[in-house]
Amino acid sequence: MREKTMLTDLYQLTMNAAYFDNDKDEVATFDLFIRKLPEDWGYFIANGIEDAIDYATSVAFKPNEIEYLRGQGLFTNAFLDFLEGFRFTGNIYAVKEGTPVFPNEPIVRVTARRTEAQFLETALLNIINFQTMVATKANRVVNAAGGAAVVDFGLRRAQGEDAAMKGARAAYIGGAVATSNVKAGMEFGIPISGTHAHSFVMSFPTELEAFRAYARTFPNNATLLIDTYDTIEGARNAAIVAKELEAKDGRLGAVRLDSGELADLSVRVRQILDKGGLRYVKIVASNDLNEYKIEELRKRGAKIDGYGVGTEMITAKPVAAISGVYKLVEDTDGAKIKLSAEKQTLPGKKQLFRVTGTDGKYLHDIIALDGEEHEGAPLLEPVVLDGKRVAERRQLSEIRGYALACVERLPDALKVTKAAARLYTIEISSGLQRLVTSLKERYSAKPVLTA
Repeated sequence: MREKTMLTDLYQLTMNAAYFDNDKDEVATFDLFIRKLPEDWGYFIANGIEDAIDYATSVAFKPNEIEYLRGQGLFTNAFLDFLEGFRFTGNIYAVKEGTPVFPNEPIVRVTARRTEAQFLETALLNIINFQTMVATKANRVVNAAGGAAVVDFGLRRAQGEDAAMKGARAAYIGGAVATSNVKAGMEFGIPISGTHAHSFVMSFPTELEAFRAYARTFPNNATLLIDTYDTIEGARNAAIVAKELEAKDGRLGAVRLDSGELADLSVRVRQILDKGGLRYVKIVASNDLNEYKIEELRKRGAKIDGYGVGTEMITAKPVAAISGVYKLVEDTDGAKIKLSAEKQTLPGKKQLFRVTGTDGKYLHDIIALDGEEHEGAPLLEPVVLDGKRVAERRQLSEIRGYALACVERLPDALKVTKAAARLYTIEISSGLQRLVTSLKERYSAKPVLTA
């Protein structure tokens, strides 16, 4: 991932130039965390961690990048010489990718020389914020769908190739069973799934002829799009083709609804299929779906076995972005705190503990100072030590299984479509609370005025 070294904000370089010039490159620790949950969300699924590790361990400026920076006229030759040998040599602790997390909990903890730790900020936030957002949105959609399958249809609506690829991966971790994105399927090993377009049906004299042509090419498990003209007539035509396939030892897989009153139409289509002895043929729905619409469809008794979700899952609509941040929490002078209104940070090098009940469900979390002992399992694990990856990159299937198993252990109230805020308890350890109080007193003290 060397080509991503320059994926940074200019101020990372200007700050580092000033640190370099002022001989201020001592060890510092930064936390990456998310400030708050979007409306209705009960948790996040931390995602992008593996990519963040790869980025940190591959940072290196190439000659053409140094020359580009030289041409900006901002930096001294001495600083550019420093960048030529710049590498990350510090330590990173992180939660496992796929771990449910909550506001203000450290997801990644970086300890390194100040220039190194500072430089990682922009790229780590870019990598983790988006993928966490999409993984969580996808999981919300999957929860709303109950036992019905969810397929990622978002490629054509994603903000460019990188978002489409990382979004497909994140959606799969969040519980989608497949993607329409063939490149994502090839690169990540995600199952691929798809149907045909309305244009295919319109390319033949009749809908029935189009269905027969498609089934001729794909006689086993094809999905027919039945709403090009009249959905009910389309269902009848699909039933005819399904019986023709049966006579040739083939099987129709599903029909797809992409418009209209999906709940009512699905019931009528189910009746047509069942009457024809086609109970095995599934009904798939699409059409700008999201978790709220899917929940409503289920409440109305829709007979839908799977959902293709595109725009609103790959973009996490209506959540445009999540508030992940990267803040200094400690350096050689001691713990650091930010006291800005509504943006106060938790100081010091920390560990995150998760407490589990006898039933296996998560009860609450504890944010504590590193070195404090508490009940529960510590979630921050070493992934990079002395600049080298020490945690083997996990397979996508393993991450997905871990994420879904963790979500299963969350309180059910967090997984509903409209989760209330602050349903999950996050405790602050006594040691951390004392540190917060002492730093508040230090930095909030008013100067004594003398005559």
